[in-house]
Amino acid sequence: MRDLAQANDDDDLLDKECNRKAVLLTLITMVLCCSPVCEKQALFAICQSVKENGLEAQLIKKVLERVSDIFGYRSIEDFMNSHLDYLVLEWLRMKDSGYTLSAFPYVLLNYSSLEEFYKSCYKVLVPHLVIRSQFEDVKSIANRIEKDWRNILSDCFPKILVNILPYFAYQSNGDSEIVQQRETACKVYDMLTDEDCLGKQQIDNLSHSNFPEIVLELLMTLHEPANTEAGEGSHLSKFTGDLDPAPNPPHFPSYVIKATLDYISSCHKAKLKSLVAVLSKNPDSFQKILLAICKQATDTNNIYKKHRVLIIYHLFVNLLLKEIKDGLGGAWAFVLRDVIYTLIHHITNRPIAVRDVSMRSFSLCCDLLNRVCHAAVTYCKDALESHLHVIVGTLIPLVGDQPEIQEQVLDLLKYLVIDNKDNENLYQTIKHLDPFPEHPVFKDLCTTQQKIKYSKGPYSLLEEINHFLSVSVCDSLPLTRLEGLRDLRKQLEQHKDRMRDLIKDFQENPVNYVIVKLVVSLLQISKMAINHPGEKAVLEAVGSCLGEVGPIDFSTIALQHSKNVSYSKATDLFEDRKLQLVFIMLTQINNALIDVCINVRSAAASCLKNILATKTGNKFWEAYKDKADPMLIYLHPFRMSRKKFLEVPDTEKETPSEATDDANLWIPQGVSHETWIKNLTCSLLNGGGVKDEVLLLLKPMCEVKTDFCQTLLPYLIHDILLHDSNESWRNLLSVHIQRFFTTCCRCVSSSSRSTTPANSDSEPESLVRRSLDKISQRTMLTVVDHLRRQKRSLSGTIFDDSFWLDLNYLEVAMAAQSCSAHFTALLYAEIYADKINTDKQQQRSALKASKNLMFEEGSQDPTIARLSEKSREETGISLQDLLMEIYRSIGEPDSLYGCGGGRILQPLARIRTYEHEAAWGKALLTYDLEASLPSSVCQAGIIEALQNFGLCHTLATYLKGLEHENTEWCAELEEIRYQAAWRNMQWGHIPSVKDEAKGPSYHELLYDALQSLRDREFSTFYDCLKEARVKEVEELCKGSLESVYSLYPTLCRLQAVGELENIGQIFSRSVTNQQLAEIYLKWQRHSQLLKDSDFCFQEPVLALRTVILEVLLEKETENCKRECIKDILTKHLVELSKLARTAKNTQLPERAMFRIKQCNPARYGVSEWQLEEAQVFWAKKEESLALSVLKDMIKKLDTDWFQVENDPRLRLMYTECVRLCGNWLAETCLENPTVIMQKYLEKAVEVAAGQSGDSSDELKCGKMKAFLSLARFSDTQYQRIENYMKSSEFENKQALLKAAKEEVGLIRECKVQTNRYTVKVQRELELDECAINALKEDCRRFLCKAIENYISCLLSGEEHDMWIFRLCSLWLENSGVPEVNGMMKKNAKKIPSYKFLPLMYQLAARMGTKKMGGLGFHEVLNNLISSISLDHPHHTLFIILALANAKKDELLTKPETRRSSALVKNAPKEISPLDMDRMEAANNIINIIKSRKASMVRGVEALCDAYITLANLDATPWKSQRKGISIPAEQPITKLKNLEDVVVPTMEIKVDPTGKYENLVTIRSFKPEFRLAGGLNLPKIIDCIGSDGKERRQLVKGRDDLRQDAVMQQVFQMCNMLLQQNTETRKRKLTIRRYKVVPLSQRSGVLEWCSGTTPIGEFLVNPQEGAHSRYRPKDYSSLQAHKAMMDAQKKHFEEKYIVFMDICKNFQPVFRYFCMEKFLDPAVWFEKRLAYTRSVATSSIVGYILGLGDRHVQNILIDEQTAELVHIDLGVAFEQGKILPTPETVPFRLTRDIVDGMGITGVEGVFRRCCEKTMAVMRNSQEALLTIVEVLLYDPLFDWTMNPLKALYLQQRPEDKADIRTTLNVDHQQCNRKANDQSFNKVAERVLMRLQEKLKGVEEGIVLSVGGQVNLLIQQAMDPKNLSRLYPGWKPWV
Repeated sequence: MRDLAQANDDDDLLDKECNRKAVLLTLITMVLCCSPVCEKQALFAICQSVKENGLEAQLIKKVLERVSDIFGYRSIEDFMNSHLDYLVLEWLRMKDSGYTLSAFPYVLLNYSSLEEFYKSCYKVLVPHLVIRSQFEDVKSIANRIEKDWRNILSDCFPKILVNILPYFAYQSNGDSEIVQQRETACKVYDMLTDEDCLGKQQIDNLSHSNFPEIVLELLMTLHEPANTEAGEGSHLSKFTGDLDPAPNPPHFPSYVIKATLDYISSCHKAKLKSLVAVLSKNPDSFQKILLAICKQATDTNNIYKKHRVLIIYHLFVNLLLKEIKDGLGGAWAFVLRDVIYTLIHHITNRPIAVRDVSMRSFSLCCDLLNRVCHAAVTYCKDALESHLHVIVGTLIPLVGDQPEIQEQVLDLLKYLVIDNKDNENLYQTIKHLDPFPEHPVFKDLCTTQQKIKYSKGPYSLLEEINHFLSVSVCDSLPLTRLEGLRDLRKQLEQHKDRMRDLIKDFQENPVNYVIVKLVVSLLQISKMAINHPGEKAVLEAVGSCLGEVGPIDFSTIALQHSKNVSYSKATDLFEDRKLQLVFIMLTQINNALIDVCINVRSAAASCLKNILATKTGNKFWEAYKDKADPMLIYLHPFRMSRKKFLEVPDTEKETPSEATDDANLWIPQGVSHETWIKNLTCSLLNGGGVKDEVLLLLKPMCEVKTDFCQTLLPYLIHDILLHDSNESWRNLLSVHIQRFFTTCCRCVSSSSRSTTPANSDSEPESLVRRSLDKISQRTMLTVVDHLRRQKRSLSGTIFDDSFWLDLNYLEVAMAAQSCSAHFTALLYAEIYADKINTDKQQQRSALKASKNLMFEEGSQDPTIARLSEKSREETGISLQDLLMEIYRSIGEPDSLYGCGGGRILQPLARIRTYEHEAAWGKALLTYDLEASLPSSVCQAGIIEALQNFGLCHTLATYLKGLEHENTEWCAELEEIRYQAAWRNMQWGHIPSVKDEAKGPSYHELLYDALQSLRDREFSTFYDCLKEARVKEVEELCKGSLESVYSLYPTLCRLQAVGELENIGQIFSRSVTNQQLAEIYLKWQRHSQLLKDSDFCFQEPVLALRTVILEVLLEKETENCKRECIKDILTKHLVELSKLARTAKNTQLPERAMFRIKQCNPARYGVSEWQLEEAQVFWAKKEESLALSVLKDMIKKLDTDWFQVENDPRLRLMYTECVRLCGNWLAETCLENPTVIMQKYLEKAVEVAAGQSGDSSDELKCGKMKAFLSLARFSDTQYQRIENYMKSSEFENKQALLKAAKEEVGLIRECKVQTNRYTVKVQRELELDECAINALKEDCRRFLCKAIENYISCLLSGEEHDMWIFRLCSLWLENSGVPEVNGMMKKNAKKIPSYKFLPLMYQLAARMGTKKMGGLGFHEVLNNLISSISLDHPHHTLFIILALANAKKDELLTKPETRRSSALVKNAPKEISPLDMDRMEAANNIINIIKSRKASMVRGVEALCDAYITLANLDATPWKSQRKGISIPAEQPITKLKNLEDVVVPTMEIKVDPTGKYENLVTIRSFKPEFRLAGGLNLPKIIDCIGSDGKERRQLVKGRDDLRQDAVMQQVFQMCNMLLQQNTETRKRKLTIRRYKVVPLSQRSGVLEWCSGTTPIGEFLVNPQEGAHSRYRPKDYSSLQAHKAMMDAQKKHFEEKYIVFMDICKNFQPVFRYFCMEKFLDPAVWFEKRLAYTRSVATSSIVGYILGLGDRHVQNILIDEQTAELVHIDLGVAFEQGKILPTPETVPFRLTRDIVDGMGITGVEGVFRRCCEKTMAVMRNSQEALLTIVEVLLYDPLFDWTMNPLKALYLQQRPEDKADIRTTLNVDHQQCNRKANDQSFNKVAERVLMRLQEKLKGVEEGIVLSVGGQVNLLIQQAMDPKNLSRLYPGWKPWV
């Protein structure tokens, strides 16, 4: 080469020289690029050519830049530095004197001067000079860079030693070169030890303090030659190749390095036997060395170097593993985890194209992993448990990918799973692994794992899901869950029926819903997967699992995933804020230690060391070390044993620095989110406001990890504000954060305006839009949220806590809404409104201009409108619009109406309400009228409305028109257009507007998929679906997943994709009828899960199914298959029609019917779809058409009777036709009742009952409907006749008849001669008598018919069990009618006994013995009761015993304790013969049960006696004690232990129809002390300990009849059943909270204590810490208000009103803070507040209907967990409160505080709508309600009427006490009700009449609609006039 450049003839031109240089350079560069072996030599040749051949450095630099680029180095410096050692060594080796260091071509390293070269590279240069003994050169370098040369030597000490030590440790084999090198080494070492140089002492110190660095440098010199003989490092040589290039010198084989390491350990002054032992002295040195090796591996792009570094890693880790059993100085757990994750990251991030060397690296990693696992299992008991899942999950995918190492990987898997299956530490972990794939190579693994997993039998779906959830996943490796996800999909697909049961169970008991948990977990996995390897595969797997779930109704509104697990854990663990902080940060850092990125790891390590060295860190360690948290084991090596704490220098700055006051720092203008957040956190850390030492140490982490910055920012800002003495920081932060949100709002409003044509000045706008990333907004929202949760001052309220910063919360709300954090947005909007109101009130009180301020009438709607105007002025945002936007996104059905929906004149708001109500016709019209709306909004709306309206052809035409007219299609319209195209099956070409950046949208992909399915292009088909799936999941992960509603559209789309995918598998081969049937079955199964979901989420899937079937039909040619497809299509369309009809949509059903008719051209015969057609007409109010279709069908079936008889399907259809026809005729009164009954209803029953043999569910259901229709019809007729016979008209008739009879009698007596007149009179009399007898006969016939069919209906299934009430009511009313008793005697026993349980109280109350007469009624009743009791003793024994023990109190209590208190609600009564008789009957039944279950009965009897004795214990001695009191030893309750057969009476026991009661909680014992609850009779609170170990509180009451409470709870239970049956109320979870009440005798009982509740009075007006005094200390106190109202008691109504209004003005409501205080998380807050509002609505309406009174603030409890109300003390019912001395004037309690708890919209929206829904259910089930109330009112033991004693007890007024003595004597006779039966019956009848009126909507004599009735009640309840007249103890001002 040299000659090439120097062959320089004289006549050669310059040109030639240039060419030669170029050739030379090109040649060398080619060698450099192509041969890894010669890379270093080639590079040296280039350096040399600069000196020798005068090549221009600039030219070479250009070439080298290109080369370093090809090799993937960041810069030319990096590339050159990686070879610098070699280059310098070779340079210095050149014998030529010109080759001095100063002549080195440093220009190639991009250095401009020699100083710069020396400064940067002296650590490389000096060791080379030292080993050559050129100390003078060292000194000259030192002079050049102005450092002391000895310091330079000590800086380079580890590197110098590496050149010396190995030669000392070398075994000389007589190799002359080595001997020579050894001598050189000795010589240099001696020179170094010379005192002139470093000196012995310093060398020792240096080698001691730099020990880890020396070890590291030594390791880095490893170069294992490929052909090492066996024995010497042979296990490494198999990983080295022959042509692996040698590294930088010096390098040695592994045996030398091991020898050297042993040598230096033996020289170490610790005198320990091995290197590892020496390092164990400072456990963090392991971490240093491992990290440094990893850093070398990740920093290089050269695969050979990477491989060599991995070999070094292998060598070092093996040294550690040999001694891991000694614990590595406490670092063992850290080292294992570190090594495992390093290897896994290497394996996961393997290069796609595998070359020979990377294959070896790979094999090496697997080999090392194998060794680590073996060592861990052998020496460290439980170390592998937590990592096993990640290891196995990483290895499984490798098996298919890399055949070369399949063997190696499988061996390791088999070792982990099969060989260790009996290892007790791994057994559980193996059980919880995700399943192995179904692939032959995994067969053994599969069987082993399944054996362990299913060792206790197969799993149910619930267990499978829980198993999936139990696996914790490593954040950075979501790919490890892939197999688990695939298996989960299979489980969900195969077990739809079990899914249905799960959903049903959850609706009954909504505590923790596993499906919601599952969805949250899936979403978290996909969130993690984004930006990680294997992202697409994971997202697709998640998508297919979610698709199997589909948009099922989660019956919850918020996805309650705790936002930050470590935060909630920290607050549970520590009180101290600083320790909480340390815990949170350490948790984060601990995760960062296994991060993929090496810089993050090293930052984490340095932060950790510092934090643990501080005082706080130490305090944390001491406080936390006993809580066995595995985290501490991993952090152990970072703990220093130094006694001195690390002090963080305090930055003394009073005012914020300039840097932090920079707008660009706070608003991410034109920079990415990552850069912005890192800059912001680092600036704050430097700004001087942060004082917490732990926070200040976290800067290194902030520089490298964005997630960490996001976590840290809220804590930084909180810390700054905590230490902010003069508010300077608060002002600064408020300004900037406020500006941030203002900018967000501008972005949002401009983007929502972007639907209008583009502005001309769009440039700056796009800048802003780009600048504010969603993630940045979410980060800032987190800051606001975090601050709101911190207490600002000790005395401060939750309201003050929201104002750490002075923010305009409306703009914050807007930002939250745009990040789809809807609940957060709502909360902030409410805080904003609250703030404005408080400010206003402060202004008012400041002005003292309190002229007459009116009580805000009616609803609070004007306030919202008023606030909206104000907000629009302030920020340009309308509060009302924002609220509507939020409520639409949340999908709560009622809230929309609260912010003026449906009452607003704005077109858009009106349209939104129509769309919400699915009133598409109205929406369409409004769109058409409103020209002011932006055109794109209009077009999208019109298309959507047309589609939902079923106007497909119109839609197609409209789209064509748009295409012609409009060239601009926005993405939204484009999407809608594709949807319309696939739904209408228009497969033509759609001119598409491709947005390259985003790729195709969902409907476009679906369209393409369907099209490729038609064309049988299967690969495109699957690609489209895959892309659609991944896209949907990605979109979902972008939002903040607070609201469940935002998931539904995506779940619906994913379900569609899944179903389409399944179809693809059928399409690919010829389809059989069997497969089609299976597909349809699958669809039906999935549809059953969705029965509670909104129709709008079911319809798209149904539409797709229709299209699929149509496409199949279109492609199929064989006739028989075509028929099959047509059948399925017909069935499917009928389903669609039914669903749409239930959703009040009549257009789609009509369309479906039309399509069915096309498929099935008119042919003779009848089909099910015709029945559906009739129902569609009926739903459209076209009654005559509907009836004619039915009659037509009946006619056809009649003519073909023979066939009907033999075909069960036709029979069912016939039954249904006749039944429906009968019902509709009765409804429209088009036929005479007898005809309807005979011709239709009885016929239906006859046909249905004739169906014998084993019948399907459908037939059963048909039968039941037939029986019920006939029963209801007969019952109605019976009632009609009964009512007529009670009417005055009929009484007049009777009177006339009587007169006529007397006349005839007279005529006979007087023997008057017969003439025309006498004959006429007699004839008329006979006719009249006949008519009346016929009427009575009809009445009896209808009665029997009704009873007979009710019985048949109850016998044939469970669906209509509510009618048991009506049956019993008819029976008890007519107990004297022998036929009725006969029917009951014959059939009552056949009805499953559990159906009678709800009526147990009422049946038992009417028990008697034969001797009291009763015509066999008692015989039937007693038999029935004994059979119920034997089947369900736990539900009945207490009831029957209470009757037997009716008078037990007197017997069990000593005579002297029977105080005659004037104020006992129910004075003891005389025993009547009836009571005696009942007690006898009860005892008989108890004896019958005793004969079967003796020990149970004995136990229950003992328990009841113990309760009664305790109830009657006189507690006055302890009256003032609030603490626990020991139960006196003579009380029998203390002796009760382990009653194995007695259930805890206050627990709700689920009825088991089979009567097998297992695993019930029985009584273990009672705690030996009681407490006193407040109240007149001092009831006692005790704790019962159940057999499950849980304590349950009970309230034992004496001298109080609890039957009324028990019966009211029973009514509540029935109302709940009714509310559960109705879809609307079930969806809203409208129920009444109940608690168990168990009467034990007439005067005592035990109640379930409502634990976790507090009376609303306690929360609001407790004198010490009531909310009123806390939030509004300047208002009147409740006591002042009470006194004022008491003083006004005797005054006139007007004066009372004035006093009351004054109190209201000075006593403002605060109940809204209950939910804000108790539930800090916005999603939870909203859910609880919703539950509160709904529960107020339900209990108000049900309370009103039952006439529930006495609702003062101590009688309404609020549950602190769920925020639902619980009504207690239900003693005043059936409007008895209206006859109190101070009558009650309101229908229910709806005072200002109760309304305030509902939030900003008040009674509008949720409250009003839920009241309406509840009222509608009550009005629709008036039959059942009247029945049960009637049964109650006539219950002989139930004393519900008001008497003076009771009244006095409720409203103790001193002036009444005088009168009481006079009335008491009279009272006893009145109480004995039997004496005064007549008047009592009148009262009861009046109550029933009033109830009936309420249920018909009659108020004040006028019939009102449901809405009108509810409106009137709300007005009455809130009317201050009514409230001011109430008794002051009711506290109407609260």
